[in-house]
Amino acid sequence: MSVETYINFASLIVALFALAFSIVSFDKQQSRAEVHARAIVKPWLLIKSQKYEDLKSIRLLNYGLGPAIIKKAEFLCGPEGVVTNNISKLFFKNIVWDTYVNVVPNRSIPAGEEMILVKLSLQHLLLQGYTNDQAQSLLEQWSQKKTGIVVRIEYEDIYGNPMPVYNETLV
Repeated sequence: MSVETYINFASLIVALFALAFSIVSFDKQQSRAEVHARAIVKPWLLIKSQKYEDLKSIRLLNYGLGPAIIKKAEFLCGPEGVVTNNISKLFFKNIVWDTYVNVVPNRSIPAGEEMILVKLSLQHLLLQGYTNDQAQSLLEQWSQKKTGIVVRIEYEDIYGNPMPVYNETLV
């Protein structure tokens, strides 16, 4: 064999090692990028409450950067330990709500969005035929009934990764 053949063969070996190194490096970089992308799209749930004199509500907000997929939602109240996925059932039985939502499995809350779980307004109560005094009394009772409700929500990100269970007691 000639010297040129040895040089060509050595060049081929170096090129194959360089190609293998590039492939391995690319795979590692791709894996890191995927992990980073998954970390960026994590949801972050919070419960907020409106406590105005003429408007009461409980809202579930997603402050995260990715959608929250609800797996299980429970609202617990009272010494009897009533558990439901519809928070309105823990309040009054004979009124028509402005809004209420059953929080069912696989329901999604997009990033930066909210879900109004329950909402009751003075105007809506007046439209149902309540007097102003009766409506104001119901809104005050609502605030008292809300205190102590335990919210427990199991949810995951869009990739199916479970998030820490959200637990909060409303005040």
